[in-house]
Amino acid sequence: MSQDSLPTLSRPLLDRLRERSDHHLQLPPPPLLHSPETILQLGWGKFLRGFTPDFVQSANADGRYSGRILAVQREADWRSEASKRQHALYTLILRGTQHGMANEVKRVIGSVSRLLIANRDWDGIVAAVRTRELRVILSNATETGLRLDPEDRLESVPPHSFIGKLSQLLFERWRSTGGRDADVAMIPTELVENNGTLVHGLLLEQAQAWKLSSGFLDWARNSVHVASTLVDRIVVGTPRAELLAAECQALGYQDDLVTCGEPFYLFAITADEFITQHFPMHLACPNVRFVDDLAPYRRRKLRILNGPQMVLSTLGLLLGFRIIRQAVEDPQVGPFTRDTVFQEIIPAMGSEQEDFNLRYANECLERIGNPHIEHRLQGISVDLTTKNAIRLFPSIRDFLAHRGELPGRLLLTVAAMLEVALREELQDAHAEFIKRCWQQVGSPSQDSLAAFARSVLGRLSEASGELLDVDQVAPTVADFLAQIREKGLRMVLTRRYSARFSTTSESRTSS
Repeated sequence: MSQDSLPTLSRPLLDRLRERSDHHLQLPPPPLLHSPETILQLGWGKFLRGFTPDFVQSANADGRYSGRILAVQREADWRSEASKRQHALYTLILRGTQHGMANEVKRVIGSVSRLLIANRDWDGIVAAVRTRELRVILSNATETGLRLDPEDRLESVPPHSFIGKLSQLLFERWRSTGGRDADVAMIPTELVENNGTLVHGLLLEQAQAWKLSSGFLDWARNSVHVASTLVDRIVVGTPRAELLAAECQALGYQDDLVTCGEPFYLFAITADEFITQHFPMHLACPNVRFVDDLAPYRRRKLRILNGPQMVLSTLGLLLGFRIIRQAVEDPQVGPFTRDTVFQEIIPAMGSEQEDFNLRYANECLERIGNPHIEHRLQGISVDLTTKNAIRLFPSIRDFLAHRGELPGRLLLTVAAMLEVALREELQDAHAEFIKRCWQQVGSPSQDSLAAFARSVLGRLSEASGELLDVDQVAPTVADFLAQIREKGLRMVLTRRYSARFSTTSESRTSS
């Protein structure tokens, strides 16, 4: 059957799929498709498609919850067109290795009721948030999206920023209900520390900037129940065209929103009783966990999973790789990254729980190198400099504190990040600043490169909140940058680290 002759995933096709009795394809329970909209999800990127709707569907199937998600996307594109054709249905394919065994799950996600476009359907989104059935708002803005836009106004349709949109929606909910029986849970999933506290503070700051009434401010403080979270699942989104065609042939239908990821997940949440009651996904999904303290989860995940991801991705981008697995399998970059983990990142965390961290590191490296998914570097390159700051600066800082020396591999990665920012047209909040600073370098010298590195690293340290002794690390970063520009990354890796590639994952001596 050719791809052109495949039927498109839709509600009518779903009924026919039920008759097919394909045990390899999990289908949404029929009652779910008629459940009320109880969750507003601000974001329709690949990560959210592979994360929260999966848990909501499982909780509905388990009889622990009754409700669906109304998803919101900023602007129309191919995803919104596909969602319209497919009645918001899509296939989630999870592949990986767990406990040494290959694992594959294919399920049609039906927990999203519809997708609305903020720039086109704002009135419908406002109407939905006014309903009492809707009790949860989920978000996944970019890591640089948590800030106010001075151009936003209360009457904007819609405001430009995520915080502006959220503030207007909550104000409309309060105004339409008088604040009575209108409590709502706010669950951000942005990968920043204390994301709930940050979002709540920005909401109140926006309300004050708009001079909203004291009644709304009191309601926003007391009746908007905000969680802080940590999320963990590698989701790579929709495969490239030829792989998508093969997936659809195997499924027997056309689905332009196929979303691929790994089976592993963790959704750690600190929240009050209201949020636990209205978002009880933990009852059906054991790795959705309500916890008292996110700090240990966040520290371990950002450093041991996201840290090596940034090493692989940054070096991979500089070497022209397309997917992260190419970097994992590269005879230089792969071993260099393993050594970075075991010789710099884990030692930076101190001796407490070192054995657990070593086991977790091996598990994370296996997940990152998952041969069943294509993690494209193009997506990882968005906000590359902010991601590097958040995920690598803490290890650099703590390595210095614990070992009293510079972590060379991490600083080489930071230098490679600067070269990527200079060479590529990144979708990055700091890209223009970096290029402006480079214009001041003129004829590169050791002093001018060090000044460049100090300016950029100082900016990233301040913006990310991850403090770094810029004066101490900038000369080494500048030296690596000069070598990369003069000799190329391959030669730098060969001359500085080839002889030091470890043969065992337990090697923990830094260069």
